[in-house]
Amino acid sequence: MAFRVENPLAARLLADPEMAVALKPFMKGPASVKDLALAQGLSLQQAHYRVGLLVRAGLLLPVGTRQRRGRPIRLYRAVDTDFRIPRELVPERVLRALEGARSWQEEWARALEAHDPGHGAVLRVFLNEEGLLEFGGEAESDLLAEGFPPLVNLWSAGLYLSREEAKAFQRELLALYHRYAALSPARQAEGQARYLVHLGLAPAPK
Repeated sequence: MAFRVENPLAARLLADPEMAVALKPFMKGPASVKDLALAQGLSLQQAHYRVGLLVRAGLLLPVGTRQRRGRPIRLYRAVDTDFRIPRELVPERVLRALEGARSWQEEWARALEAHDPGHGAVLRVFLNEEGLLEFGGEAESDLLAEGFPPLVNLWSAGLYLSREEAKAFQRELLALYHRYAALSPARQAEGQARYLVHLGLAPAPK
């Protein structure tokens, strides 16, 4: 059963991607302020600030301490791992930005520019091997070259499928994502690179 959010501050924090992601270490089990700082590359001051807000909003609870020499370390846990927020509790400006994925789009654009400096210099509109019209910047053979960054930015508005085929595609996309997402905690601990992923599939408007 998902946790229904009724606190306006909790709603604002959960609708803010930077604050919501600060809950992640505490969703996995008891964690400290330092654990949050290490997991997300924050200073202790930044981590303390986030934890303080999350506690005040009722999203984190103190659950004990971790013993060490000197003063024990306080531990916190998220009150749930699934939150449902009534739309009326989310400020309109936050809702618009979230629904438009503005912050993610901006980070995506920065990532493309950083790893593919020529991105955006040329718009490629082409017929692919399946006979579908695609919009992109690089030929697939160039994208898959060993020296090119592991990067894909593909839009297609001409994919025709039956509903059953579209549902199968949906399941395969999500299964593929979860297959690699399961590797993420171990790779993060190893210090591997962080990647942005966007997946989308929807019936085109008539």
